[in-house]
Amino acid sequence: MVTVEFPDGTVRQSEKNRIKDILRDIGQNEHAVLVVIDGCLVTPDVCVKNGTEIKLISVVSGG
Repeated sequence: MVTVEFPDGTVRQSEKNRIKDILRDIGQNEHAVLVVIDGCLVTPDVCVKNGTEIKLISVVSGG
């Protein structure tokens, strides 16, 4: 399982292994969050191993 930490500190898990599929599994839009693994930004096409910890950062824009 992959552990996902939301910006508010909530933690969920997913059995998926591709970032895009993980985000879909937990109900997140891939264009609304940045995904960080071990301090590095990763793209939605990246596949991760079982046991990986992912941190989500909200994308905010303004005018």
